[in-house]
Amino acid sequence: MTYGLQVDSGFDRVFRTLVETAPMAILLVVDGQIAYANSTAEQTLGVGPGEAEGLAAETLVHPDHLEVARHRARELLAGRPLAGSAEIAVVRPDGQVVRVEEVSSTVEVGGRRGIYVMACDVTERARREAHFAHLATHDGLTGLPNRLLLQDRLEQALARVGRGVAAVLLLFVDLDGFKGVNDQLGHAAGDAVLVQVGERLRGAVRTMDTVARLSGDEFVVVAELELLELADSVRERLDTALAPAYEIDGARVEVGASIGQLVLDTPRSAQEALVEADRRMYAAKPSRTLRP
Repeated sequence: MTYGLQVDSGFDRVFRTLVETAPMAILLVVDGQIAYANSTAEQTLGVGPGEAEGLAAETLVHPDHLEVARHRARELLAGRPLAGSAEIAVVRPDGQVVRVEEVSSTVEVGGRRGIYVMACDVTERARREAHFAHLATHDGLTGLPNRLLLQDRLEQALARVGRGVAAVLLLFVDLDGFKGVNDQLGHAAGDAVLVQVGERLRGAVRTMDTVARLSGDEFVVVAELELLELADSVRERLDTALAPAYEIDGARVEVGASIGQLVLDTPRSAQEALVEADRRMYAAKPSRTLRP
């Protein structure tokens, strides 16, 4: 079906050449099917010449973005112009996902109202943005959430107390004797210990729980409890995970851990909870010395 797309004049031929060779993807969608796709659109969609035409446009949209795409199409076909662009994930036939930023409008084609789409591939930009967002919320050495993300997750967990969550368990972990590792074996060995500590902590809790590195040799675990009685078993798993020595470049490294445990079953801010857990951790240290 051509929907009346034909070349009528020299100007039309020039215009069609400009569209066909444009560096952005240009598509025409009529009755939910792609009626035209220029070469850039075909490359973006991962199909060969002419293979895009006739495809149902919705089949190319990632499920997570399908409702957004449908909403935009409904608005346009109802005669309501869209404000601004939208970023949509597209799934290629080989399963690869690309992200495009698109603007759309309507056009009359052969007596039918079609949707004219112009899009740019922003996959690399989206990847960079996601990378920088990850760096802003995660520790560069261990890959664990940092203080910023920890506080956000702790606030969310505390907000769920009494609504399916009995309490939030907050465990503040500080390594004992870690400075000696850096002094005797070097900072590379110290970094290796920190990475292994993070891995052990992650392996000792559920995927839904949060393990974060605050700074230096301080880690925090946040776990939502269905029953208050579960707190001690979580703490015991952490003790067991951190007890064995660490093997660093053939050397056996002994590092202990002091853990401050706090069960939160009443409203409290994340910052207040962290301060209290920090104090309990220092009280648990061998020296039993509290911070002032």
